[in-house]
Amino acid sequence: MKFPDSFHGLRTLVLGGGISGNAAVGLLVSLGAEPILCDRNRPQSLSIPYLPDTIDPFELPPVSLIVKSPGILPAHPILTYAFEKKIPVVSEIDLGRNFFPGKLLGVTGTDGKSTTTALAAHLLRRDFPDLREGGNLGIPFSSFCREPISLAVLELSSYQLEDSSPLRLDVSVFLNLAPDHLERHKTMENYFRAKLKIADAKNPAHVFVVSEKIKSFLPETSYFECTIRTFGKHALCDAFLDEAENKIRTSRYEYDISGFYLPGSHNRENLAAAILAAEAIGGKPESIQSELVSFRGLPHRFQIAGEKKGLFFVNDSKSTNLHSMLAGMSTWKNPEETLLILGGRPKQEDPKPLYDFVMQGIGSIVLIGEARSVWEQGLRERMGVRLISLESLKDVFLLLDSSERFSDKNHNDRIRLKNGTNVASIVFSPACASFDQYKNFEERGNHFLSLVRDFLNEPI
Repeated sequence: MKFPDSFHGLRTLVLGGGISGNAAVGLLVSLGAEPILCDRNRPQSLSIPYLPDTIDPFELPPVSLIVKSPGILPAHPILTYAFEKKIPVVSEIDLGRNFFPGKLLGVTGTDGKSTTTALAAHLLRRDFPDLREGGNLGIPFSSFCREPISLAVLELSSYQLEDSSPLRLDVSVFLNLAPDHLERHKTMENYFRAKLKIADAKNPAHVFVVSEKIKSFLPETSYFECTIRTFGKHALCDAFLDEAENKIRTSRYEYDISGFYLPGSHNRENLAAAILAAEAIGGKPESIQSELVSFRGLPHRFQIAGEKKGLFFVNDSKSTNLHSMLAGMSTWKNPEETLLILGGRPKQEDPKPLYDFVMQGIGSIVLIGEARSVWEQGLRERMGVRLISLESLKDVFLLLDSSERFSDKNHNDRIRLKNGTNVASIVFSPACASFDQYKNFEERGNHFLSLVRDFLNEPI
């Protein structure tokens, strides 16, 4: 949409608080606008007018613009009212884009988008030392969109993209697609269309980076006037991942990835996508090569939470769906001595891939939270006593505390569960949303980290 030339005195409704809504309020205040916060809960300290989001839309004061937070459902009565009254509705990302002077790189996908966003920013920081990263990664775009910086790297969720007009990104990345958020999008087609909005399809200067699989899903090529570049394990890809040689080859450079820290083929594909995007936005290949060896990943994404004498704990709290968990575990070594902790609030996903995975061999699984009512029967049929059902993470560590501890033939510490399984690694990769017991995956992951610290402080 076309934004007004001046926001001074513009009465604007910010629908939904939270991180992005509060950032939008801050931006609007700085522009001289007159924002009203409409949210479920009234903040304790608030310097602008407040309305509950349950208000009858016909009782709203006149507003010229609505800024919608990504967590607000499209069917919200205020949005229906806005459509009928032709009140413009924009996303927080839309709002920030209107004021940003620099280059923009955006990343989306079902899984790996946070890692790839952070990785692309890391690869580019030598050539763009003033860059900022944010969006769905945790730092709202509208909180820094007026800063005179040369580049912003944004993680963009389907919720943010669904609400946005064409964002006029210079480079965009679409990593992958798997069932997720269907309670909101209803169908995979709707979910895909929301993600596809990341591409500035009619702009010949735009570069759209996609996996081989995503390219096969795209509408006919005539829909796109932008440049499409692919990454993957096929030699004809623009970024060819040659795992046998530990190389990623582009038309500009042959990258040595033998020193890349993150394990797993999925992370090397994320690296290929990040390299293509970094090249397209202006990163020098020599800079990219020098930076890729120092990237250490993100908190809560296959993060080593603790280790003691060969007993490992892994925090993958950011795994909020089956696709993400399975991608991480696909390259996990020694699964027969792994205790995998699953659970939380399951997404609307077919459990068959989970059941196929456990049949390939996993030591034991602890299932916690609301997932027990959805997955326990199917897992029990396939795992028997190797499935353990508990209420919470705290109960998992009470179980570990009460289990036998011993040293193997190599003098590594091990835990023997009461079901007879020997445990060398405890991996927390819940494959579920956190909202049954936590505010978000960060709070859940931090709780796991604190439980690991307490456990490892005990002598084994």
